[in-house]
Amino acid sequence: MKKARRILLSCAVALISVAFAVGVHPPQARAKKIELSLANEAPPFFVYTVVSKKFKQMLEDKIGDKVNIKIYHSGQLGGEKDTIEGEIIGTVDMAIVQSSLLALWEPQMVYIDIPFLYRSVDHAIKVMNGPIGQSINKKMEKHGVMVLACMNLGFRGIYNRHRPIYKPSDVAGMKYRVIQNPLYVDVINSWGAKAVPMNFGEVYTALQQGVLDAAGLEPYSYEIMKHYEVAPYFSITNHIYQSFVLTMSKKKFDSLPADVQRAILDTAKAVIPVGVKITKDIDYRIIGKLVRENKVLFNVADIDAFRKASQSVSDKYSRKVGTDIIRQIKAVK
Repeated sequence: MKKARRILLSCAVALISVAFAVGVHPPQARAKKIELSLANEAPPFFVYTVVSKKFKQMLEDKIGDKVNIKIYHSGQLGGEKDTIEGEIIGTVDMAIVQSSLLALWEPQMVYIDIPFLYRSVDHAIKVMNGPIGQSINKKMEKHGVMVLACMNLGFRGIYNRHRPIYKPSDVAGMKYRVIQNPLYVDVINSWGAKAVPMNFGEVYTALQQGVLDAAGLEPYSYEIMKHYEVAPYFSITNHIYQSFVLTMSKKKFDSLPADVQRAILDTAKAVIPVGVKITKDIDYRIIGKLVRENKVLFNVADIDAFRKASQSVSDKYSRKVGTDIIRQIKAVK
């Protein structure tokens, strides 16, 4: 009996050795697929989700079946601030958020939001993803968040329920939605309006119910979110450039194999032109559609008047970023 058991044991060892030799491994020896969550607050048709799907496809094509990304859109994992906090503690792996929220953790991140700082989309993209931006973006890592890529949303205008806006006094007293960023609060208050921090997904209903009078977006978001239905007056002010960013939990990134880390960084860089192309140069085409089909009343505001009204805010936050850095940003061609 003992001899028989020894023979069976020897056969089993031999079979396992052969299995390993030809690449057939027991289930516990196979590499487990890496699952990553990628969250955003916007609906599935918005640029955030479009870029999320493109990033997922590009990464999975690059790394094979090692990684699977699950996309959570429409605030399934919470608002933008919630997802950033989730990245910090490790409950969210990746997120696409508006860049302005990152200033809640790293004050220098307001370099993207300084009023009237950027000449064009190309200027902003070159700064944010170039040496100046990368040196500031990297500071988010000490807070537990990596900024992988900065993309384009465009220049903000003002839209409201009541009337065309030509000068700051026209918006005075209005309840005006802002993101949860002190710079935005200060800018809106400098015009005499009342800044009301609010999540993006709540704005339509708040305008519809009169909880808000006004808000600020670029025409792309204004049209795709149908805010024109409840706020049909849009005034072009171009007061703040806005970006959306692909971010990742530093804790999660550090836990991944080196080849997966490289693939994530390379794919994030490669997806930037996609995120820029979707929204760049689209605003004026959208304006035409909104005028013709949706009867939106557009006007060009007195941009110099708005620049002067918010100059003290620009100066205040330029000092937070560093006046030398602001000069370098302005000098980028």
